[in-house]
Amino acid sequence: MIGPDLQDLVDGAALVSGAPVTLEDREFNLVAVSAHQRPGDAVRQDSIMHRRATPEVRRYFESFGIAHAADPVHIPPDPRRGLLGRLCVPVRWQSVTYGYLWLLEDPEAGAADGRPMPLAQLLAAAGRAGVEMARRSRLREDLGWKVGDLLSTYPETRARAAEEIAESWSLPPGTPVAAVSVRPAGGSGAVFVNAWRLPRTILVGSGEHAATVIVPLSAPGELSAARGMIRSAFAALTASAPPGAAAPTPVAGIGGPADSLVRARESWLQARIAARVAASRRPDGPLVLEWPQLGVHRLLGAGTDAALREAVVTSGVAALLAEGGAQLVRTAKAYLDEAGSAQRAAQTLSIHRQTLYHRLERIERISGLDLGSGQDRLQLHLALTVLPDLDF
Repeated sequence: MIGPDLQDLVDGAALVSGAPVTLEDREFNLVAVSAHQRPGDAVRQDSIMHRRATPEVRRYFESFGIAHAADPVHIPPDPRRGLLGRLCVPVRWQSVTYGYLWLLEDPEAGAADGRPMPLAQLLAAAGRAGVEMARRSRLREDLGWKVGDLLSTYPETRARAAEEIAESWSLPPGTPVAAVSVRPAGGSGAVFVNAWRLPRTILVGSGEHAATVIVPLSAPGELSAARGMIRSAFAALTASAPPGAAAPTPVAGIGGPADSLVRARESWLQARIAARVAASRRPDGPLVLEWPQLGVHRLLGAGTDAALREAVVTSGVAALLAEGGAQLVRTAKAYLDEAGSAQRAAQTLSIHRQTLYHRLERIERISGLDLGSGQDRLQLHLALTVLPDLDF
């Protein structure tokens, strides 16, 4: 059964109250917001802009007991904090708080015109919102658990999960999909994508170090829907970090298209590798890599780290890594990345060409490799390309 539209409930509450209204979930993520002529205070503007309240704002509002309140709670204005007064109507169902309906006290309009606040209507709207948010929360949780089964190593489990998801999905099970893996750069911490902020047809599952998102595609082989979803996923991201520490930078990998939901695991394995490569690069900002663009980095899915190291670290490569130092390793990588062009490699490294030649001689002497040999160059280039992603 399709429940009431939460945006319609918020717009209705704004209409009967004459006040700006927002609906947030219990984690203070924005779910819906009413239109209003005036933006309100800085907290409301910031919540709308960033789609969630800051931890400081959350702690302040929760200090009024809203998390356990059964009745509306009035929060007085606080000029020092730049806060207008507001009414918080807890959104609950069966004694569980699922969110908060916020009505801002606008001094120039709405409740300030002398009309009494229609509490009965607001409580009724909050009650309907509570039922719907509880229903959606349960559905999201059930689908989140089923995502794990959809990615199982057992074909029977995947097939059963695809059938069960299709029963709650508004799309046929044969819809093409792509998997997206979202994780922190540098490989530390954990990330959780807030499913409330994404369309219902997008499936979200969370693991210990990464979140998995399954995105329905508009056409077979077309990844534009997955690319568009990344921005929403990053905006809906909650990154765990110790108090006072900066949240880790998110990165994401997009797997290749899968022709149906039951084959999402193939795309997921590819997305994990793409996200792993993105994380290893330790970017300054969010970075997204796609499986079709990975090239030789696809080898990261061919075996364990130990097996790949054993395969690519020949005696010559090991000698260069042990004795050459970072400068010679960077020089070798730049020279090979530029297809052996001394001119382009020198420009990339910002050094004189004679300096480059001197370094190349040292590389050959230490490694015992001949940089004029295609096989030796391939051996070294493959190792220097793959090894950084293995945290060697």
